[in-house]
Amino acid sequence: MSTIVVRPACKSDAAAIARVKIAAWRAAYRGIVPAPVLDVLDLDREAATWRGRLRDQAVVRVSVADLVEPPASPRLVGYVTEGPARGDDVAGLGEIWAIYVDPEAQGRGVGRVLMDAGLGGLAARGYDEAMLWVFEANAAARAFYERMGWAPDGAAKPFAIGGAAPIELRYRRHLGG
Repeated sequence: MSTIVVRPACKSDAAAIARVKIAAWRAAYRGIVPAPVLDVLDLDREAATWRGRLRDQAVVRVSVADLVEPPASPRLVGYVTEGPARGDDVAGLGEIWAIYVDPEAQGRGVGRVLMDAGLGGLAARGYDEAMLWVFEANAAARAFYERMGWAPDGAAKPFAIGGAAPIELRYRRHLGG
């Protein structure tokens, strides 16, 4: 039987977080983000970026999910980042900045557990409402968010990446009961 354990990320998680991000981006964003962008994602460069991000989590906090399947050692299979919302029109809201699960671990409840942890972290910091951005064309992610109580609030914007500009939609939800 497998167990999902969520814990605060530490600097030694950087390479595993980078691996999850790259795998999740390549699986979820193919056909949304230009292929050359996905094809050049580099594990060493991404791990170095994460080592820097994990040094100071005073503003944006990172939690990771370890999948424990005895007798194997626990393995990091997902992460969520949460902090204050970015943007003047959403001052006072919390934001799920990112949530990704290794494609090989999807469908096992990891995303739900990570989302609960991220929302709990925002609520513990005093936020009553949260937001996140999702690609309009990412139907699977949008369906997941909607199952978790999120709804689009009408805001949309292009996300410039690799010469393309896929549209992102803003979702919101209240925290707590």
